[in-house]
Amino acid sequence: MNCLFSYSGPVSFKIKKQLLQTVKRQSNLIATTPVLQKRVRYIFDEMVSNIYEYYQQHGFANEITKLDGYLQPDEYIEFVITSTVDKEDKEFLQNHLTLVNSLDETGLKNLYKKKLNEKETEKQNAGLGLISVRIKAGNPITYEFKKNKLLDIVILKIVVNLKNG
Repeated sequence: MNCLFSYSGPVSFKIKKQLLQTVKRQSNLIATTPVLQKRVRYIFDEMVSNIYEYYQQHGFANEITKLDGYLQPDEYIEFVITSTVDKEDKEFLQNHLTLVNSLDETGLKNLYKKKLNEKETEKQNAGLGLISVRIKAGNPITYEFKKNKLLDIVILKIVVNLKNG
């Protein structure tokens, strides 16, 4: 497996933009169709945007995030994201990931529509990104929680198949 990129540090708008440019260049080289290239970029952008917004909301601007991209040529791209999660949000995230991973494409689309129709804005946005990433990736999002100092860490692995893209 080849490493496409690796970043460890705080996530800012500038870093997000730089990483997205890297992923865009890489996806143009390795993904065989424009649709697959867009899917790869969308997934990466959605995940980094979610981390950035979450960190802004929770005052985690200086927390270290690790973002890695790996390529198994002609097979798949794997994104590995290690980020901080507030202890109070850990259970929600774990339950949401379990639900999202248990649904087929129709179930995911129905859940997405249900979330869009929720009245409370905070509740409405909670988890939409993970649902759309799961739909675009076509594979379950593997995850693991660890403890680091006083905060909890979540490690997400998202695999995007390059065959039949």
